[in-house]
Amino acid sequence: MESLFIAQLTDLPGLLEQRQTLEEGLQDLAASAARSLGAQRCSVMLLSATDDGDPVQLRVCSHFGNLPAEAYEAPVDLESSIAGRVVRTHQALLINDVDHSEVSALARQGPGGGASLMCAPIDVAGQLIGVINVSQPVEPRPFAQEDLDLLKVYSAFVGQSIHVFQLQKLSESRLLQMSKLLDERENGLGGGAISPDPAKLAKLVAKNFYRELAIAGFGPKAIIAVATEVLGLLNENLEKHRSRLGQKTP
Repeated sequence: MESLFIAQLTDLPGLLEQRQTLEEGLQDLAASAARSLGAQRCSVMLLSATDDGDPVQLRVCSHFGNLPAEAYEAPVDLESSIAGRVVRTHQALLINDVDHSEVSALARQGPGGGASLMCAPIDVAGQLIGVINVSQPVEPRPFAQEDLDLLKVYSAFVGQSIHVFQLQKLSESRLLQMSKLLDERENGLGGGAISPDPAKLAKLVAKNFYRELAIAGFGPKAIIAVATEVLGLLNENLEKHRSRLGQKTP
């Protein structure tokens, strides 16, 4: 398994580079992690920030295997979940039998989740951003310490891959560059990691988009006109995308 694991690690950056969105790339990473670690299920959860910027919840961002659809519907509270415990302690977990463990009350595996599981924190530039969960070992045995050690190595590479992906997207977008620089200047920060939370990043861009237009002398009506034009372009692109999907449907 180690030779396969090493080969999968070298492919991680390419998996994200081939995708347009972080969610698509993380789905590939989840599949890669499951194959490398001999698991039937893997999920990647990212911290979701509130309006004041404090990360308080986890949300499933992507998965591989038979994860129930309900897992995407509601956020996971940090105080009442196994993944939340990993975030709070910043420590990886190996559990051989979840129903007979000290964290049994926190389990939310769902039907067919399996007894053995592993969780590891994901860091981006020294900042904890989420958790990777692996369960349902392919072999008829629970995960071992060596499996957890491999997962911790894998999670480190996942964090690096996310960071590279975000830096690449930042370099491609002048608007994102401007928004990040303005936010750092406003908060007296510098060199921090880009937020992997799309909602938080969208608010950051929108705030600075409005501020820069106002500074440039645009009044409320003009700003609304610009925003309307942006929405029109978005709708146009969505229609083109739907048309392409319709053409591919047999």
